[in-house]
Amino acid sequence: MASRPNQRNIKWVEVRGNIFSDFVDSSGVPVPGLRGVTSVLVITTHIARALDFPLFWPADSKGEAPRLLQYPYLRIPYQGRIGVPIFAFLTGFVCANKPLKLAYQQSNAPAALKTIARSAFRRPPRLMLPALIATLISFFMSVVGAYRAANRCDAFWVRFDAPDEMSLGDNIRRLFRSSLTTWTNTENVYDRHQWAMRPLLIGAFQVYIVLAATIGMRFKYRVLVHVLLITYWLMNVGHLTETFGAMLALGTLLAELSQHRPTQNFITSHQRLLTCIVAPILLLVGGYVGSYPQEHEDWAPWSMSLHKFLLNPVGDEKRGSFLVPKGSNVHRRTSAFFIMCTSISIFISPFIQKLLSHRLLIWLGHHSFAVYLTHGTILRTVGMWIVYGISGEPWEPAGKNEDGSQKQQQYLRPKSRAHKMASILVFTVLTYIAAWAWMKYVDSACARATQWLEKKVFDDDNEEGKSGLAEKGYLLNGNGTRPEGERPKEAQS
Repeated sequence: MASRPNQRNIKWVEVRGNIFSDFVDSSGVPVPGLRGVTSVLVITTHIARALDFPLFWPADSKGEAPRLLQYPYLRIPYQGRIGVPIFAFLTGFVCANKPLKLAYQQSNAPAALKTIARSAFRRPPRLMLPALIATLISFFMSVVGAYRAANRCDAFWVRFDAPDEMSLGDNIRRLFRSSLTTWTNTENVYDRHQWAMRPLLIGAFQVYIVLAATIGMRFKYRVLVHVLLITYWLMNVGHLTETFGAMLALGTLLAELSQHRPTQNFITSHQRLLTCIVAPILLLVGGYVGSYPQEHEDWAPWSMSLHKFLLNPVGDEKRGSFLVPKGSNVHRRTSAFFIMCTSISIFISPFIQKLLSHRLLIWLGHHSFAVYLTHGTILRTVGMWIVYGISGEPWEPAGKNEDGSQKQQQYLRPKSRAHKMASILVFTVLTYIAAWAWMKYVDSACARATQWLEKKVFDDDNEEGKSGLAEKGYLLNGNGTRPEGERPKEAQS
C-alpha cells in the first residue's frame, strides 16, 4: 500500500477553486504555475495568429533567413498547439489525484468512489455555466456590431474567429444553436476557442471511469492499465487522440506515481541525476520535435530534416515513423510528444517544480480558465479596434468590375507597427483584468450554483438527509431521524 507522497509532485498542478482542478488541493499549497504558463502560451499564440502569422512558419519565405522567433525552441510559444494538451494532461492528473489519495493513502475506497461521483456531478455545470456566460457576452458584442473591424481585417484567422454580422433575430437563433453545438460537435460561432470544452469534459469522465474500474487493483496493475491506455491512444491515428486521450492517461499515470512512496523515494535519492541530466535531455529532445512548423517545413533546412525524420525516415513516405504513424496529424503528434517530455521532466525534477511555484505563475494559474474564456472576445474587439479602427471603414464589398470581371475583396490593413504593439499591450492588460473580475464574480457565482445543486442531489457528508435515509429503506421518526438500532427494510426482509 502506498504511503504519503512527496507533495512537491502535487504542488505544481493543483489549483484551489479553479475549474480545471476540480477543487483538488490536498497539500494546502497555493496555486502552482504550470497552468499559469499555459494561459500565457494561449494568449501568445493567438496574438501571433492575429498579428504576425508568419511566426508559424520556419521563415517568412523560402530561401529567406529566419527571424529569431522562428528558430527551434524559441518558436514554440508562438506556434501554438500545446495549450490544450497541457489542459488535458492536467485534467487527467487532478481528476485522479484525490480519489487515489483516499483509496491508497487512507485505505478508504468507498470514500474514493463517492469523491468520483461528486466530481463527475460537478464537472458539467462547472464547465457549461461559465462557457454559456462567455458565449452570451460574445453574443451581445455581435449584436452591437463590435466585431465589424474583425470581420473586415486582413488577418484570415481573425475573420474566421469573429461571428458574421446579422440581424437580431438571426443572432438569437445562432446563439441557441451555438450554445448547443459547443457540447455536440465543438462548434461555437461566438467563441471558437471553446472547441476544446467538449473533449475536456468527455476526457474527465474517461478518467472517472478508469478510476472506478481500477480502484480495487494492486498498484502495478493500475499502472499497467494507464500505460496500455497511453499506448492505445498513441497507436490510434484518429482525430486528436494524442491531444486528449494520451494526455489524460499520462496525467492519471503520474497521479498514481505521485502517491507511490518507492517512486518518490527514487526521485528524492536521484535528484541531481534527474534534474541535471535526464530532465534537460527530455526537454531538449521534446522541444526540438515540438518545434515542427505549422506550414512550409521545406523553407528551412532544420525543419525539412525534421520532416524527413518524422515522416520519411527510410525513404518511404507511406510508412511514417514511430512518433508519427501513417495517417496521424504530424503537428498534433509533435506537440503531444513535447508535452509528454515536459510533463515527465517536471515530475522528476524538484528544481523545475520550484520554478513553477513562483508567486506570479501561481496568480496566473488561478485565473487561467477565465483567461481562456475571455481573451478571444477581447482580442476580436478592442485588440482589432486599435490595429484597424473601430468603424471598420473604409470598406467596399467585393462585386463586379466595370468590365464584368470579379473584383477581389480588399480587406482593412493595419495602421502601423506601433498600433500592433499598443494592441498587444492593451489586449494583455484587459484580458487579465477581465480574468480577475471573472474569477471574483462570475466563476464564484457558478461555483455557488454548482455547490447548491450538489447539496440538493447528494446526502450530506456528515449526516444523511431525510430523503437519503428513506431511499435506503430506513423507517423514519416524525422528526426525520432514524430510530436507534433500526436497520434498512431491505435487511429485515
